Amino acid sequence: MRFHPLTIAFRIYQLVKSNLFIAILLFVINKGSEFWLWKYGRYVFLLYVLVRFVSIITAWFVEKYEWKDRVFQIHKGIFVKQSSTIPFSKIQNVTRKTTVFHKIVGLTSLTFETAMDGVEDAIHFEVISKNNAQELIDLVQAKQDNHVQKAMESKHVSETEIEEEEEEKKQIPVTNRTVHFTPRRKDLWKASFTSLSFLAIIPITAGLLDYVEPFIKDTNQFEGMFRLLLNSSWLIGIVIAFAVIVAVTFGIARTFIRYGKYEISSDDTHIYIDRGVLNESYFVIEKKKIQGLEMEQSVLKRLFGLAEVKLISSAKPNIEDGSLNVNSLYPFLPVEKAYQLIEELLPIYQINSRLERLPRIALWLKLLRPSWLWILATAALFYFKPEFLHVTWWVWSLVLLGIIVLNRILDYIHTRYVVTDDQVQWWHGGLNSRMFITKRKNVVEMSYSQSRLQKSFNVASVTTINRSTPIHMETIQDIPLDYALGIRNWYFKRREDVEFENKK
Repeated sequence: MRFHPLTIAFRIYQLVKSNLFIAILLFVINKGSEFWLWKYGRYVFLLYVLVRFVSIITAWFVEKYEWKDRVFQIHKGIFVKQSSTIPFSKIQNVTRKTTVFHKIVGLTSLTFETAMDGVEDAIHFEVISKNNAQELIDLVQAKQDNHVQKAMESKHVSETEIEEEEEEKKQIPVTNRTVHFTPRRKDLWKASFTSLSFLAIIPITAGLLDYVEPFIKDTNQFEGMFRLLLNSSWLIGIVIAFAVIVAVTFGIARTFIRYGKYEISSDDTHIYIDRGVLNESYFVIEKKKIQGLEMEQSVLKRLFGLAEVKLISSAKPNIEDGSLNVNSLYPFLPVEKAYQLIEELLPIYQINSRLERLPRIALWLKLLRPSWLWILATAALFYFKPEFLHVTWWVWSLVLLGIIVLNRILDYIHTRYVVTDDQVQWWHGGLNSRMFITKRKNVVEMSYSQSRLQKSFNVASVTTINRSTPIHMETIQDIPLDYALGIRNWYFKRREDVEFENKK
């Protein structure tokens, strides 16, 4: 069947949105210019828009999709036909996003993200009705849950398969979800300041000034007003106060719009995240396909007692604007709530409060290890000898050295680790710290290494690799050598976990 007809309108909208600045540059700002770049650029731009417009309309008639025997089949290509087959079992995450465009027409978008490698490794429904989107989501989830049972009951394709597919769609069970977290007003206020979203107004204002500047005819008058402002201390104070109020208001509004409508829920098999006020998004991930967990704390978040929990999976997130990390539970969770959420959503992960610390000798190793960043920065400062803020270059070199030393001391303090029967967990990091936890069965590769300096201190580094996009690597440095060798022996028993998982 074909995609929704309004897919054409959405793609034209995306075409206009992505090329609006170029059109203004060619036909408004430089409309009277006879310079060859602008003159022929207008013709090339019009030809490009015409070709894209025709291809968008033609592609809608060619592109089709269908599902059959627990697989999606996607047919694309105007001149070169392309067909993709994506099994339901390969689908890792489900993302549904409703932008302002979708809200106006009462529709939504849907993406099934997979762990497959290749160009066509995800299924995109740029425009789809909400009912149809939910039907497809329920269909995929029901098929995944019943995959093993179906394989046992039937090994051959039935002649009445299409009728059974339609009947199963009507009989899809409605699961009961448990809501685990919705942000309170106090949480949103904390998020407004710890996210530093109010600073986003600076590049936005600078971009607007650059955009408006060509339309200002009398720039001398504008510069005169700026000099008058600099010569008056009380005017500067008013402008700064106004700018702070505008920035803080902008940051608070931005945070409330992005995270005001937020809900984390789950059932026996899946985790659901609903978020957004203007641009709504809906994210689903199957619990058994989570490769590990990551909890991050920046300096500001640590001061406010907040953390961000991320789900590590092998899917490829397809969020074009990058505004939100789809694998993040919530970027501003209270620490205690973060631990509670992990236990409620994924009870197979046991958060250990008692972790091993690095030996005292590891602190000296961290301090003795050369910093190439400081060496190169000092060489550049010595060569150029800048006097930024009327401070000589060697002072900035000492400041950078102090920050590096502080970061290494904090890294020593924060680094903790523990290995249990089937799980590894550790904290590490300096100014920004991070906890990583995963099951042994999800670690596809483990290695330990020793530098010459580490051999002198009888310590080593351990690296684990999990399936993710990109590959997720975690390294913990300067742990005792005996413990590192113990982790290697612990990893050799991974085969038992995998065999047990396959039997299940």
